[in-house]
Formats: sequence, C-alpha cells, structure tokens
Amino acid sequence: MLKKELAELLKSAEDDDNIDEILGKAEPVKALVNNGLTLDAFKTKATTDKDFKAFMDSEKDKHSQKALETWKTNNLQSLIDDKVKELYPEEDPKDNELKKLKQEMENMKKEKIKEQLTNKALKIATEKGLPTDLVDYFIGQDEDSTNKNLETLEKVFTDKLETTVKERLKDNSYTPPAGKEDPKGGLDFISVIKENQVKRD
Repeated sequence: MLKKELAELLKSAEDDDNIDEILGKAEPVKALVNNGLTLDAFKTKATTDKDFKAFMDSEKDKHSQKALETWKTNNLQSLIDDKVKELYPEEDPKDNELKKLKQEMENMKKEKIKEQLTNKALKIATEKGLPTDLVDYFIGQDEDSTNKNLETLEKVFTDKLETTVKERLKDNSYTPPAGKEDPKGGLDFISVIKENQVKRD
C-alpha cells in the first residue's frame, strides 16, 4: 500500500472512528492481509516502528486539523454572533427613547432635591450668620449630610472668628477696666468688642 493510499483512507475518518476497522475494510489492506500482513502485524508495526508511528500520527494530525477547520467554517461565526447578541442585545428605538426619558426625569429629580437643599442651607446659614456664598460647597446628598456639613462650617468659622478676635485683642493690648470682670471668669468677646469699638470712636 502506498502512503497516499493510506492517507486517502484516513482522510474520511472521524476522530472517534476505529482505525483498525477502517483499515480492515480497505481493499489495499485486504490485499496486504492476503499477502501475509495481518491486522495484528499492522498494530505491532504502528506501536513499535518509530517511523511508521510518526507517519500515522502526522496523518491523524492532518485529519484533526482539517476537521477543526471544517467545524470553524460551519459553526464558529454563528457561535460568535450568538454571544455578541447575548452580551449586546439590539435595542429597540422605543427602549432607547424610554431610557433617555428616565434619565432626564432622574436628572430633574436630582436638580429639584439640590435646589431644596440649597434653599434650606441658605436659610440655616443666614440664621447662624455664616457666609452664604460658601453654601454651595456644603450641599450634600440629602438633608442630613447637608446639615452635618453646615455644622462643620459653623464650627470652623466660629473657631476662626474667635482666634482672630483673640489675636486682635493681644495686638491692641487691651486690659479690662478694674472691677468689671466677667462673672464667669472668662472674656465676653461681644462686650469686649463693643467696648473696644466705643474707645475707638
């Protein structure tokens, strides 16, 4: 049997086919068997003869490669298309329009909430004497977070104001008049500022 004849026999074989059966049915192999080459002798040759085994393996590889290419041609693109559709389904224009409307409504809600929070924050800042031009920086996600932010602003603002007043009092070296001590044992900043202002006038 010629190599090309054997290759032709194996070309049509599937991966799961029994090679022994295919070779046993082939006319050239039958002729070889009739000439003294038995199936057992063929199997022995396939396992013991390196060159023969390498030839058989290369034929199997060619067949497997061809089967794979055929499968890719027939199936791969449809599998890719199905996966793409699964991951990125085609959207109906109505669905897109509905999604846009929902997004616009959500944005309007957020704007409305922000406007309400800003108005409340401005009212609180005005009542507490805080700078209203900073209110926009302290608006939170909801009323609670906005109130906390404003409390932080009030604390920092008050602390800074007290520190500034103390520094100015030190610079002016003000000493309170005798007999007019604060009953609580500390400085009353408002009265000190008023008295200081009267002296300047």
